[in-house]
This record gives sequence, structure tokens and C-alpha cells, in this order.
Amino acid sequence: MKTLRMEHPADPGVFLEGYVLDCELALGQDTERPAVVICPGGGYLYLSPREGEPVALAYAARGLHAFVLHYAVGRQAAGWKPLEELSWAIGAIRANAAHWHVAPDKIAACGFSAGGHLALAAGLLAPNKPDALVLGYPAVAFARGPQMDFLFKLLLGKDTVTDEEAGRFNLPAQVGAGAPPLFLFGTAEDKAVGDGVLQLAGAYARQGLPFELHLFQFGPHGLSLATAETADGSRGVLNERVALWQPLSVSWLRKIFGEPTFTDKSTSKIGQYLAEFLGKDAPSGAEFA
Repeated sequence: MKTLRMEHPADPGVFLEGYVLDCELALGQDTERPAVVICPGGGYLYLSPREGEPVALAYAARGLHAFVLHYAVGRQAAGWKPLEELSWAIGAIRANAAHWHVAPDKIAACGFSAGGHLALAAGLLAPNKPDALVLGYPAVAFARGPQMDFLFKLLLGKDTVTDEEAGRFNLPAQVGAGAPPLFLFGTAEDKAVGDGVLQLAGAYARQGLPFELHLFQFGPHGLSLATAETADGSRGVLNERVALWQPLSVSWLRKIFGEPTFTDKSTSKIGQYLAEFLGKDAPSGAEFA
């Protein structure tokens, strides 16, 4: 695996961090792999490290290229810049697909909380849309109120916000026929996102769109992988049942994007190296395959 960093052309503080797998070790699989672009949460005020690199490494460990988008937050997010930045990131991955061995039509956006809102917005509104969505406890159904109005003003870069402008951020109402396939998980105890998870699932169901919903009973907001790797010292975010979401999402992505293909041909290079060292007397290498 190699890591890479690609900066946004207009803002070097915004960048794409990549974990690109070595496709020469594909064990006979197709060299093109799907990719996942991860959008950490943090209320558009900061980026949660628990929902970035550890999630990317979990996907890489299961054979997918993984990227983390470090998008603009706080006052730098005015004009809803993160939406443009995620569209740029997806476009950049597609532009470099051949070089990075990415399947350009198999790019999923994965987001948590506010990052889930961002990923869904890209799937519905961005010029460069992801081909699938994996959303964890996404904050997608915003109602007007002091806290949300502060967020609307922050993202719009305005001192006042109309009902029409606030409605732009209520995403379940904007789900249409072209929305990407969706994998969605959350918990019934998570009060931070209200019933937004169910609203989103309902919107997909009404449109007849492909989606999979896992609503676990127990667990707070912000579980990330729900394992020790992302616990940050808190036992409250350890949940072995919720932790099932990540392998389940990989299985789902393989159903959506297609299973890896196999050639049943050995990738062992021992014969090549024996020939270099021993010359014409080298064995064929087949017995070492």
C-alpha cells in the first residue's frame, strides 16, 4: 500500500489523503478495485480523527482503495465549500483512476454525522456524484432552531437565513430517482440525529431506490467503527453488534459493484527470479506456484 496526498487547487488546507493498495499483489484479481472516499463528521466545525484514518485502514484491509477528505470547516466552510470539495475529490480520483488502479465507476462516499450529510449531498447535488453511499448515523434532516440556524448561517456565510435557504440542507426531501444506492446504519438511542435515518430510508423506499438499513437498538452518537481502534478512551463507543456495520458495508458494496474476478493464475514470480539466478538450468517454477 502507498499513501498519497492531493491538495485542493484553490485551498492547500483542503486535501485528499489516499491509501492506495498495491494491485500487483492482487492474487489473480482484476487490477481495478473500488474506492471509498471517507468524510469524517464533526458538525462542520472540525473533523473527527476517529472517523477518518481508522475507517480508511479498515476498508483498505478488506481490499478497497480508501481516501479521507479533509474538507473545510468552521468559517472556512462558508458557501457550503465542503460540497464542492467532495465533488472535486471524486473527480480527482476518477481522473487518476488508471494510475491508481481505481475502477472509475465504483467510487463510494462514506460519511459520518455531518460527514454523512456531506456525502449524501454529493450523491444528490454534486457535479461529480459518487456511485454508492455508506452513511453512518448521518445528520441529514435539519429542522430550524437556534443551533441549526447557527449552522445554516455558518455554511451559507450569511447573517440571516430564509426558510427556503434552510430547506437546502434538509436532504431526505430532495431524494430523487437518480440517487445512488445507499447503505445506512444508526442506532435507536442516538438522539443527536433524531429520526433523520428513518426519514432517509423512507425517502429511498418511496422512490423505489436500492438501499440497506441497519438500525441497532443500543449505542450513542459517534460510534465510528465501534471498536477499540476508534474508542478514544471511552468504553461507551465499544459495541460489538454495531461494529458489524463495516464488514456488512463491504459485502454490500461487492453486491452493488460486483464481486472481484479471478483468473486462477498464479502471481508467483519465483520462476522468473530462479531464471535470473540460475540461467537455463532453472526449474520452471510451477512447483513453487
